[in-house]
Amino acid sequence: MTTKKTIKRLILSLGCASLALSPLASQVLEVRPDRTILTQLQQDFVSRNYVGFRHDLPRLRALPLLTEHQPYREAVARLMTEETSPDAVLTRFLKEHPGSLDRPSAELLLALVYVDQGLLPLARTQLEQVKRSALSPREAAQYDLALAYTILADQRSAADLDEAQRLLLSASEDSSIIGEQALIYLGSVAWARGDIQEARAIFSRNDYSSDLAPEAAYQLALLSFATEDAKTAQRRASDLQRRYPEMASRASFQSVIGQSYYADGNYDQAIRTLQPLQELEDYKPTAEESYALGTSLYAKGRYEEALRPLSAASESSSAIGAQGLFLLGNARLKLQRTSEAALAFSRAGQHPGATERVREYALYNGILLQDETQRSNFGQTVRMAETFVTEFPNSSYRPQILQLMKSIFLTNKDYAESLATLDRLQVKSAELSEAKQYVLLRLGEGALASRDYARANDYLNRAVTLGTKNEYTAQAHLLAASSALERGEYAAAESAASKSIATGAAPALAHYIQGYARYNQKQYATAYRSFEAFTQSSSGDDALRRADALSRMGDCQLIQKKSAEALALYRRADEGMPTGSDEALYRIATIYGRWGQYQKQIETLDRIIKTHPESTHLPEVLYDKGRALVLSKARPEEATAVFNQLVKDYPDTQYARLGAMERAMLAYNNGRTEEAIKAYKDLIARYPESEEARSALSDLKNIYVSLDRVDEYTAYASTLGKQLTPSESEKAHLQYLSLESRYKKDKNASIADLESFVRSYPASREAGRAELLLAGHYAQQGRSDEAEALYKKLSAPARSLDLRIPALEALTKIYNDGGKKREALDAWSSLYAIEGLEAPQHLRYGLALSRAAYEAKDYKRSITTTESLLKRSDLPAATQGELLLIQGKSEEATGAIGKAMKTYEPLLKNFDTAYGAEGYIRHSTLLFRAGKVKETKKQLDAFIAKGTPQQYWLARAFLLLADCYHKQGETYVAQQYLESLRDNYKGTDDDIAQMINERLTSYQNKK
Repeated sequence: MTTKKTIKRLILSLGCASLALSPLASQVLEVRPDRTILTQLQQDFVSRNYVGFRHDLPRLRALPLLTEHQPYREAVARLMTEETSPDAVLTRFLKEHPGSLDRPSAELLLALVYVDQGLLPLARTQLEQVKRSALSPREAAQYDLALAYTILADQRSAADLDEAQRLLLSASEDSSIIGEQALIYLGSVAWARGDIQEARAIFSRNDYSSDLAPEAAYQLALLSFATEDAKTAQRRASDLQRRYPEMASRASFQSVIGQSYYADGNYDQAIRTLQPLQELEDYKPTAEESYALGTSLYAKGRYEEALRPLSAASESSSAIGAQGLFLLGNARLKLQRTSEAALAFSRAGQHPGATERVREYALYNGILLQDETQRSNFGQTVRMAETFVTEFPNSSYRPQILQLMKSIFLTNKDYAESLATLDRLQVKSAELSEAKQYVLLRLGEGALASRDYARANDYLNRAVTLGTKNEYTAQAHLLAASSALERGEYAAAESAASKSIATGAAPALAHYIQGYARYNQKQYATAYRSFEAFTQSSSGDDALRRADALSRMGDCQLIQKKSAEALALYRRADEGMPTGSDEALYRIATIYGRWGQYQKQIETLDRIIKTHPESTHLPEVLYDKGRALVLSKARPEEATAVFNQLVKDYPDTQYARLGAMERAMLAYNNGRTEEAIKAYKDLIARYPESEEARSALSDLKNIYVSLDRVDEYTAYASTLGKQLTPSESEKAHLQYLSLESRYKKDKNASIADLESFVRSYPASREAGRAELLLAGHYAQQGRSDEAEALYKKLSAPARSLDLRIPALEALTKIYNDGGKKREALDAWSSLYAIEGLEAPQHLRYGLALSRAAYEAKDYKRSITTTESLLKRSDLPAATQGELLLIQGKSEEATGAIGKAMKTYEPLLKNFDTAYGAEGYIRHSTLLFRAGKVKETKKQLDAFIAKGTPQQYWLARAFLLLADCYHKQGETYVAQQYLESLRDNYKGTDDDIAQMINERLTSYQNKK
């Protein structure tokens, strides 16, 4: 019987495997310039089939009617001619004729109707009710064929396939078209079992009837597409189209052909073949077909058209659906539909059919898109990235994702949120550890800015403990150092800065902070080295801080009494700033003032005033300029003008008060008494509660007393109030200043008042200064014992250096004049031991101590002192020569002849000087005493030949040369030298004449 509808196709599990994406450059999309490009998924074949299609079962042909019973024939006639439902006709027949002999045939026909209607489960149930043994052989064959068909259509297991094969083998024995159909189905079963050779043999038979030959050729072409290369399959398809065009025009066959073009890389032909199928109403493309079309359109850059077939492919629950979603995401990216692309990648990764690689690439691309388009959604991006590195620990993209995670944390400004997220993450990596260290660093920085030092220390310590990146560790230590320095915790600041430097990655600023920490701890030598390291490593852009560091280096040198070195550093600081450094210039001016070079000091201060009109140092600059003018003995009007400017421009500063005081004192010291009185009164009126006002009042008192205008002073003072009543110490100070002024004018007349002052104010700071004046006067008057007693009192270690140093110097003179060499030596030793002396002063005392020690025959001390001084690098040549001579003479005196000769050696080249000439002769004398007469004679000949302005030591050379000749037995020659020296020596040194006479007498006695 011929069915009215096409039998429903059977979908065999022969080729739904995922297809490989071609390596298309157009599928590579760069989301961000600084990101890794989106990867192109490449998937290997998982089966031999490169196309996916529906495998049509051959349609059932007409079944012959083998019975002639009238009711059944009438029922069949109505079935063929009436519009009534076929199943209704047959059901009524079976109901009306339950005992008909044609019942088995009717039941078989009803089952075939159900097959035609697509009700295969109902058809199978109906067939199972048919009594096969009651059927004719032909009907039995038809029964077997139909039942096998329903089993194949609903195949659930290998047993079903076995049962279908058994039935088909039985049906194939029929000699009619039924047997041929069964044979073709057996080819499909062989194909399903993977027995391709058997299937090909069945479809290739040449004995099919004309009705089934096209079907067999069609199945053979399908088999070729599923099992052979694309070129071969396409040739078979062309042959089929030529022989049986109606078979080749089937949509499912066109689908297979189109997919083969896609697999072969012929995207244009694939599009021309597959795209028309999308518009057929009664045809639903397979997922593989849609994927092939979508991919081909994508490859040709037709992204908008690719969306529809790729969306259709993505509906498949197999791997091809996941791959379709992935490529759909790429197509949407091409169309700038980033949100839709992100959604496609997300669905691809979650697709049930997604392979691990699809999920990996989809999630990777999704993460990049999320980061690119939704950066504000910090948590979502991090969660996706965490999922990726957790699920794909061996992915080649893991390092990039970890770098992305790191960059997210480095750029997210909510550091607290970042730290909470990092603490939660189970993933561990160097990148995330580095990010965490950075976040802790920034949190520590924020806590420091908020003065939350405890929390800051916790964050910074944790950053240091992580230690992932040296730069961050160095910065953590540096922040701690900066904070400690700000709080005045200098030891802690130094320790933290040193740790930062020790990492090897610290910025130059670490040396700067370390320098300030050491400077504030009075560790000036090490502070100097720290600031020096900063200047050597800092960039040229940091001119201000470099200048400051150079100034601090200068301070370190200045504190260590190295004024010249400090001056050079201050100059570098000034030159390093585009417009100069006012602070450095001020320090330079201060050094000039210390050196007494007041003109240079004034010039430097004027430069500050001119080039730095906004400097905060200007009040003290004007004050120092005024003082320098006073000390340089410039015209009083010049200094007064500077002090007037200071008081006018900066009236509220300490220096204005001091300037006002200087102005009044200047007028008084220059004999302008009334002008001084007015200046003092102006100062008191302007600054009534200042210390300067009290001093001014005291000076006024002294002026009025000296002018014998006490009543006038009393009347004036009574208008000022109690706050200006001088204290006892102020009275002492002011009275001393008055006495000092009188002492300078008339020493003898002021002595009694000075003595009275010392008795009245024995504990005042000025008592020592008064005693110093008295001691000097006593010494001049020949009252040495009284002078010595006062100087001893003032030279005590507890006294200030401005008293102790002049007292000790005066004592050395008194002791030397009195022949007290040991006491003079002790005084010089005390001076040399004073700490904080300027380098030249310390050297002067050391040289004097060396001389005194030698004169006092304390050779051990003289050697120790000279050795120490000779290590200095700033020794003048003359000083060095004298020290070498003293050391050599001291060693000679102790019997260390070898050491003495070695000490004299540097002097042999400098015999033009007194020290060099003496050293030369002493060295020669030691040679002579050692019995080296020839060497001595040779050395003396050279000395005499070269000549020297030191006539005394030249004479001594001739004397020693005479000794050499005498020693060699040439007494006559020796006598000639001595007589010549006696006749020609013009010096007044008595010992030369004496030594000549002694030698001549000795020669005469030996004759």
